[in-house]
Amino acid sequence: MVNGGSARVGAGLRRVAGAARSLAGDALGAAGETILRAAAGWQCPARAPASAPRSIFVLRSNDIGDLLAVTPLFEALRRQFPDAWIGVGTGGWSAPCLQGNPHVSEVLPLDAPWGNKVVPRQGAVRALAFALRSPGVRALATRRVEVGIDVLGSRWGVLLLLRAGIPCRLGVRGYAGGHSACHATVPFDPWLHVGRGALRFAELLGATDLPEPRPQLFLNRDELRRGQELWDGRGRAGGRLRVVVGPAAGLARKAWPPDSFGAVVDALGRRGGDVLVVGARREEELVRRVASRSPHAVARADLDLRQTFAAVAAADLIICNSSMLLHAAAAFCVPTVVMLGEAFADARQHQAQWGYPGTSWSLGCEPGRRSIYEPDEAVAFLESAGLLCRHVA
Repeated sequence: MVNGGSARVGAGLRRVAGAARSLAGDALGAAGETILRAAAGWQCPARAPASAPRSIFVLRSNDIGDLLAVTPLFEALRRQFPDAWIGVGTGGWSAPCLQGNPHVSEVLPLDAPWGNKVVPRQGAVRALAFALRSPGVRALATRRVEVGIDVLGSRWGVLLLLRAGIPCRLGVRGYAGGHSACHATVPFDPWLHVGRGALRFAELLGATDLPEPRPQLFLNRDELRRGQELWDGRGRAGGRLRVVVGPAAGLARKAWPPDSFGAVVDALGRRGGDVLVVGARREEELVRRVASRSPHAVARADLDLRQTFAAVAAADLIICNSSMLLHAAAAFCVPTVVMLGEAFADARQHQAQWGYPGTSWSLGCEPGRRSIYEPDEAVAFLESAGLLCRHVA
C-alpha cells in the first residue's frame, strides 16, 4: 500500500508540474503576442496587400521534408501573380530542393535557429538575435518586399518578417504564435495536409486556381539519367524490384527500429528485390548496418540530396521513416510505405497531415492498436497491397 500510495503521489506531482509548465508557457506566449503586437504597431503596422503585389517572400527554414511538402504554394502564387518576384527563405540544407523550380524567383539562405533539427543550440536568445540582427534578414529588408508568409507560424518567423519591414504579413493562428502581428492568418489543423494548409496562404491572396497539394521537384535530364545509372545492372534490367530504404529519422523516438528495417531488407532480397539503403554521411554506420542484412542491398550514404531524389525517381518502392523520402517519392508518385515509431500515437493522423492518398501508407499505432509494426507485419502489408509486384519485368 505504501508503494502504491507513493506512486499515486508521484503521478499527481508530475501532473501538477505539467500543468504548471503549460500555464507558464501560455503566460509567456500571451506576453510574447502582446509585445509583438505592440512592436508591429510601432514599427510596421500590418496592412492588406495590393491586388497584385510585386514581391512575395515565403519563409520555410525548417527541415527538408517540411519544405518539399509546401512546394505547391509556389506554383499557386506564380499562377496568381505571374510577374511577381517570389523569394523563398530556407536553410542551406534545403536549398537544393528548389533548384530548377520555375515558380521561384530567388532562394535566400536563412539558417534560422528555430523549427528545424539542423541548427544547433536553438533557444530564445539565439532566435531573437537572428531575427533582429542576422545579415540575411538585413539583406531582405533592403528589398522592400510587399507580402511575407511565415508558413510554419511562429512568433520568431513573424518577428523576422516584421524586422524586414514587410507590411503584409501572413501567418498561422493556433500553432506557435505570431498571429497578433499579421494582417491575416490561416488556422492550424493537425488533420489537414500540410501542403493543402500552405495553399490557404495563396487563397488569402485571392488565388482560386490551385495545384494538387503534392511536392514538386524539378530534375534535369542529366540528373534523371544518373538516377537510372545508380540502378545499372540491378532492378528492372534483371526483372527485380527497385526499392529505396531510408532507416534514418530526425528524432530517434520517431524512428522505426533499425533492426526492423534490416529484417525487411532481408525479406525484400529473398523476394526478388534490389535495395538501395540511403542516408546522409553522418548516418553511414546505420545505413551500412541495415544494408548488411541482404546481399541484394547496397549502402549509399555518399549521395547528395539531388542524387537521392534521382534514385527515388527511378525506384519502384520506398520504405522509410517519416522523413523527407516520403515527400521526395510523392513528387514522382512512387509508392511509399512509412514505418512509424512509438512517438506517433495515431497513424491515421500522420497520414492525413503528411501522407499522399494513393501513393503512400502510414503504418503504426492507432486506436485499437497500441504497438508499432513488427517486420513480418510490414512485409505482409507490402504483399497484401500488391507493392512487391510493381515492377517492369
